[in-house]
Amino acid sequence: MRTVHGRLRRAIAAVATGRPVIVVDDAEKQGYLVFAADAATPQRLTFMIRHTSGYVRIALPASDCARLNLPPVGHQESEPAGMTAQRVTVDFRETGTGISAIDRARTIAALAAAESTAGDFRRPGHVIPVQAGKDGVLGRSPGAAEAALDLARLAMRRPAGVLCELVSQQNPAGMADRRESAAFADCHRIPMISVSELATYRRRTEPQVMRRAETTLPTAAGTFRVVGYRDARDGGEHLAVIAGRAGADAPMPLHVHVECLGGDVFGSLACGCGADLAHAVAAMRAEGTGMIIYLRPPAARACGVLAGSAAPDMVSETVAWILRDLGVYTVKLSDDAPELGLLMFGAIREHGLHVESSAAVWPVAG
Repeated sequence: MRTVHGRLRRAIAAVATGRPVIVVDDAEKQGYLVFAADAATPQRLTFMIRHTSGYVRIALPASDCARLNLPPVGHQESEPAGMTAQRVTVDFRETGTGISAIDRARTIAALAAAESTAGDFRRPGHVIPVQAGKDGVLGRSPGAAEAALDLARLAMRRPAGVLCELVSQQNPAGMADRRESAAFADCHRIPMISVSELATYRRRTEPQVMRRAETTLPTAAGTFRVVGYRDARDGGEHLAVIAGRAGADAPMPLHVHVECLGGDVFGSLACGCGADLAHAVAAMRAEGTGMIIYLRPPAARACGVLAGSAAPDMVSETVAWILRDLGVYTVKLSDDAPELGLLMFGAIREHGLHVESSAAVWPVAG
């Protein structure tokens, strides 16, 4: 983890100083040369064009695409997914033919400039704007465009990034895979990261939930403190139900429960979700301390009926941020926790939280 974190920090530092980085798209399994758009120079464009396909794109947020009147190339639902994000090509009006590295650098710099207007560009042109997803690499279909924009933002530059695919040296008719991208990075001393690594970095450094409400809730099992959270991106709502005092001075017994409408609400016998939750509530009442984190995925989930689920890594990130917000840094986990719990708490430990093992506390359900 420290090695990956260090590589991410070096990549962000490189982008901050205008230098390029290599981003590997995990889905496409190929490398992209990327740098901040507001750092575009003829020299950087020359280097990019020489080593890539030359199909140079600039990733922009939706607000800039709207401000600069950059409509999508594809308007039909049948268009390939990437085409709908691709906008009409442009050249800066003060350039010549628009194809040279000098002209493309000027066009890219103008597209990245906050003061530019739609009238500053000719259409069609030689630079391809691409609208990046609003959540960047944390969105549903992240790619190199989202990574390029995220890197520029993390580097405290204008949110716009230049990208183009590296060409294979062994097979000039193809694109460079991860192995060749790594060799290119070593040869030119360029930091290299992947889209998935950048997504993991963002999830671990940017809050994934926001505290929205807090109350005291009387229940049949007793009165508990309840804190409500909302997911920063998908709008999912979660609860932390607390007995006793939550803090950093003592380990907190913890039960994590992923919502199951069938088991939790209707007492379905097709799963053990409802029984697990009832056991956790009873244990919390008996011990007078403990916490239940109740997670509600964006898609409804009911074992045996609705197949909505939450990935273990996403669950662990959400739980870790809730615990940090509540000031809980040590939790107890039972020795016989199921595989999901072990995976989740392995990730929680990477957030600097400590997990104690105790046979008397509760497993993770869901």
